[in-house]
Amino acid sequence: MSGPYEAQILKEIRRRTLQHADALRQEKQFIAKTQHTLAALQEVTGLHRNELELIADAAKRSLHVSHDDFFSIKRQMLITFGILGLILILCGFVAII
Repeated sequence: MSGPYEAQILKEIRRRTLQHADALRQEKQFIAKTQHTLAALQEVTGLHRNELELIADAAKRSLHVSHDDFFSIKRQMLITFGILGLILILCGFVAII
């Protein structure tokens, strides 16, 4: 079972390993940037660290709220044009009959 199949498996293992390592590196960088930002804000504002962390947590939660885009303009336009297209097709069939 050696040959191209094993080479393909090894290549995929390397790709996934590097991808995972990159994701971990990016997460560490994000955490470090967040900590530096909180430290700078603490110096500038004089607020306690735990207050700043509460503000940061609230900001994270507010941005992670799932948005229901059912009533978005894009969706409304798609629904409207779909219905209009369906009406035009039905009118065409009625005119033919």
